[in-house]
Amino acid sequence: MKFYQLTPKQRREILQSEGIKLEKIDDQVLARLDQLSENVIGQLRLPLGVVQNLQVNGHKYWVPMTVEEPSVVAAANHGTNIFAQNGGVQAVSKRDGIYGQIVLRVNDDFVLAELENAFPHLIALANQKFASLVKHGGGTREITAKQINKLVYLRVLVDPAEAMGANKTNSILEFLSTKLVELPGVAEKLFAILSNYSSQLTTAKVKLDPATLGGKRVAERIALLSKIGYEDPYRAVTNNKGIMNGADAVLLATGNDYRAIESATAVLASQTGQYRSLSKWTMEDGLLVGELTLPMAIGVVGGSIKAREDVQQSFAILGQVTSKQLAEIITGVALANNLAALLAISTVGIQAGHMKLQARNFVTELDANADEKKQVLAEMIARKDYSESYARKILQEIRKDK
Repeated sequence: MKFYQLTPKQRREILQSEGIKLEKIDDQVLARLDQLSENVIGQLRLPLGVVQNLQVNGHKYWVPMTVEEPSVVAAANHGTNIFAQNGGVQAVSKRDGIYGQIVLRVNDDFVLAELENAFPHLIALANQKFASLVKHGGGTREITAKQINKLVYLRVLVDPAEAMGANKTNSILEFLSTKLVELPGVAEKLFAILSNYSSQLTTAKVKLDPATLGGKRVAERIALLSKIGYEDPYRAVTNNKGIMNGADAVLLATGNDYRAIESATAVLASQTGQYRSLSKWTMEDGLLVGELTLPMAIGVVGGSIKAREDVQQSFAILGQVTSKQLAEIITGVALANNLAALLAISTVGIQAGHMKLQARNFVTELDANADEKKQVLAEMIARKDYSESYARKILQEIRKDK
């Protein structure tokens, strides 16, 4: 049997026979995980944290975040607390659908206008075939086409309702392509697949009193940093990484495809022909105004969402939300992370706070009891020395004193 055809237990035995030490795992957990991926031999656990007070469009949310970096969760909470002091986040979503792409190779006798005349009929056929999607409020909405030499590029807009929609869209595209290759002048289908191009967009906006940030000078420095991020790709890419720290953590926690969102943000950040910051902070009428637009092709159903108990826990924390609301929540958290990073850079610097949180990781790894670890961390914070070597030195001193 091939490796992927073995049971998880048999795969683990092969690895262990080669001297690889594997972490113990419950048999039932392993069996469930085997249904979700390929060549499963174990699990990788990540902590689940929460944002306590995100306010979006007048609603307050607890927001789950899955990330191993404590400063990401801390920054999100810091940013959302500042937002809450200023009336919270106002957000809007454009969720017309996601795009699929079909590319055909055509013959000399092909006529594009004849193909375009068939679009209403093709849409009707697709919606009849996928009636369950239409029943849930989605369906195939539009088909457009352009011809370049002997290649025809079709773009199909699919409304996936409350799902992210990748699988359903691909099924619709395959169905349509079987009809298209029967049309006059069409030689063959080259491919029919979902595009992760930025289509479903969500914008979050805040207006902040400089007093809640530390004063007008701090607010102006944040606006200046934002301007630099718009003009300088070296700053932009780091700014955007900080934004995606928050977005990815919520996407992971809710079982959504963070990789697709990351790809789409790269396109969005480069729309002007130069890579730029996704967020924008400006001073307007004495207030610091922040705005962020992100591609949010996400869902609250479909994929593995219902099959994963850990993801269902995240939705229990969020409460009953639509895909539109979740997109606005994620973008709000991402903007909060962005503010916290810019605020840190504008004041004490970002490294001090980051290392303070990372110090906990050093302390956790110490061969010490809980009381000793608590003393070591307190001393590191008091002395502002967050290195691993200093942690070990303090532990030696504590034990020497005893």
